[in-house]
Amino acid sequence: MLNFLLPILKNPLARLIGQKVIGGIQNKIETDKIIKAREIEAAKTVSIEQIRQQEHSIKDEILTILISGILICTFLPITQPSMMRGFEILKSAPTEFWWAVLIVFSGSFGMSTLKNIKKKK
Repeated sequence: MLNFLLPILKNPLARLIGQKVIGGIQNKIETDKIIKAREIEAAKTVSIEQIRQQEHSIKDEILTILISGILICTFLPITQPSMMRGFEILKSAPTEFWWAVLIVFSGSFGMSTLKNIKKKK
């Protein structure tokens, strides 16, 4: 069997094809390593940037205080008539308004809540 393979391996065309195939495989491996390293570096940058943005952001705290204030005012006798009138007005709010509210709250609380859940697991 070696007698059959030996002339093929000595053939310049077979060597050229072999070198091209091996070179292509090595190039693909190197390219994959570079892409993976860049993805890891980009993930680190994004995470650091998100952390930096959250350090200076108080939107979650403001929304929490706002919702807590609405809940508290619902149970205070002084503010109950105004709260009932406000809720009646909100019943006639368009669907787009509720979508906007949902987007704001899910954007604010959704991402931070998901991150906290993932950290616990």
